[in-house]
Amino acid sequence: MSTTVKLRNVRMIYPHLGVPDKYGKYSVGVMVKKGSQAHQQLMQGLRDEWAQGADKCGRSVFESNPTDARIIRASYLKVGGEVDAKGKPLPAWMDDYVVFGCQNTNPPCVVDGNLEPINACDAERIYSGADCHVSLDLSAFSNAESRNSGISRYLRSVVVLGGGEKIITQPGGFTDAVEEWS
Repeated sequence: MSTTVKLRNVRMIYPHLGVPDKYGKYSVGVMVKKGSQAHQQLMQGLRDEWAQGADKCGRSVFESNPTDARIIRASYLKVGGEVDAKGKPLPAWMDDYVVFGCQNTNPPCVVDGNLEPINACDAERIYSGADCHVSLDLSAFSNAESRNSGISRYLRSVVVLGGGEKIITQPGGFTDAVEEWS
């Protein structure tokens, strides 16, 4: 059993929607504005799946009444303005967002704002920073052997809305020459 969450008006980063990534999975990073309706829906979905995880995996793994911080940590979400698991500050472009990745071995349905199918490899429409809606499944897991547990995120579909400022996520990427040299 899993919990399906539809997040509207979010942004994508590192999209691999038409061709699998180096791990053989279709994936996208999702940037959810802190305090937005999508953020509230994400947190409610995580709380609901946490409760299902307690039923599925046991209360020793998914305790009753966890804090949102505990759920975020167990779901491997990155929260802008905080530090990562290694104690490094997250990049400034993440400051106003909660960021996470979702993936699937099956290709997601990718459509435009009119719900018409589009080429999932169209770099003019699908890029880091593009505005979109994302549908994903949340699924609690527990692995006794590795003593690892949490909530996984599986990509279902993406509605590409168009617009959204491109985000340079790595050094050496394209920058605006006028801005760079003035």
